[in-house]
Amino acid sequence: MAKTFRIQKSMQIEMFKPQNKELERYIESFYILKHSRKENKISYLTFPSIFSTIAVVNNAENIITTKNITTKFSESKSLETSLVCKFNRPICFKYQGDIKEICIYFKPLGLNAFLKKQLASYSHSNFDPFVPFSDYENEMKKILETENKTLLIASLEKYWISKIIGFYHPFLSSAISKIEENPKITTLELANEFNVSQKTLIAQFKKHLCKTPSEYKKILRFRKALKEMQESNKKTKLTELSYIVDFFDQSHMVSNFKSLTGYTPKTFFKNLSTIDKSTIQWIFN
Repeated sequence: MAKTFRIQKSMQIEMFKPQNKELERYIESFYILKHSRKENKISYLTFPSIFSTIAVVNNAENIITTKNITTKFSESKSLETSLVCKFNRPICFKYQGDIKEICIYFKPLGLNAFLKKQLASYSHSNFDPFVPFSDYENEMKKILETENKTLLIASLEKYWISKIIGFYHPFLSSAISKIEENPKITTLELANEFNVSQKTLIAQFKKHLCKTPSEYKKILRFRKALKEMQESNKKTKLTELSYIVDFFDQSHMVSNFKSLTGYTPKTFFKNLSTIDKSTIQWIFN
């Protein structure tokens, strides 16, 4: 069942989980974003995640600068597609005009189960055009143009079910589990655990996650901190938070937050907006 949210009186988001059990193995959530030209322009910061995110927008173009990514209505452009999985700093998104966007959040390694080539082959920057299949643009455009929400969701799931080819790796899934169990584990310890060199371990993370083990650990700690504060309704003290989510100490947490968000933890949590109890967190400009 989809959940609908109104954000800053400027856009509507409908969020839902995969109903198909096979898709659920790979996909965390879908959401449909709508912004009207009658509403105020909206601008927000989003932050690094362990998920890979793809998006498609009808009749729009993405205008990319060093500071912002603006999705703007365009009658002349049919479809805009994108992939975000390789970023370690906040990204500012802006929406202008009539926008309808579908976003899909893939679990770590999840997107690999649909791709014939390694994930890194599709990702070269923080924000990349993404056309993984020959029918992708035509089919996603049809889905975006579907007015009935129930039919849209069913069509979206049916399409992605048809693209599952599976993914097997001799150690990456286990390596991710080890990091989640102990974010303080070193790259050397992780490599020794699976009897590979550090060079091989790092190369495999880059190929299939677009992150090094160190980058993954850094983002994981950050996301665990967000989850802890969310579940405690922001009542966890910052002095306690650093130890709860496996930072070495509070100064380590502050440094991590500044690197990934541009804010100290105190300022970050003061300004943070979250959609229900999801993994989608924003700071609005």
